[in-house]
Amino acid sequence: MSSVVREQQGADLSLGRFTPSLARIETLSDGIFAIVLTLLALELKLPEAAGNNGFLTALYQNSGTLEGYFICFFIVGNLWRLHHLVTDQMPGETPGLYILNLLFLASVTLTPWSLNNLVIFDADSGSIIAFSGILMISWCLLIAMLSSALPLLKQDPDRHRLVRIIRIRLLGGALVGLISVLCALFLENLALYAWFLLIPYGYLSRSMIRTRLENS
Repeated sequence: MSSVVREQQGADLSLGRFTPSLARIETLSDGIFAIVLTLLALELKLPEAAGNNGFLTALYQNSGTLEGYFICFFIVGNLWRLHHLVTDQMPGETPGLYILNLLFLASVTLTPWSLNNLVIFDADSGSIIAFSGILMISWCLLIAMLSSALPLLKQDPDRHRLVRIIRIRLLGGALVGLISVLCALFLENLALYAWFLLIPYGYLSRSMIRTRLENS
């Protein structure tokens, strides 16, 4: 065997060894989501001056911190669930999958920071725009990940159709994020609660998916 052939085989083995598999991508993503969800709880801090009052009084006066935490946990939990839905449908050889997934995870890791901004700035319009804007980017990156798989699925019409339907479901997060940003500009008190629109949108999209699959 010539040295050129051996070098080529060694290069192929090296590439295969260091190319992350879909399973490793999911494992990394689950670990990062676990850390992010834990860090959210660490942002639950009462002001030092609150020690002059009773605990329940201080908790009531800073109830916005708890509201922000539960809203944020709900949103990140949805992203984790949808990320699994996306990776279940994606071929491992999808172009740009690893880069898009890393960008998605980078945006998710900014969530505790954006929650802390909500606490520090008392959920003013700027902190809400940053919070919802980052999450909207996360949803857009998730949509981009799913869309990148479509060219590889043209030979499988059923799966191709399913991925397009799931993409419609994912659009809800991006739209809700946009609504939250707009509310921060004009209806600041409702901006964070706009994220709960994900609940009815989720029910409607699941119903639509079932209907399309039954009619196909």
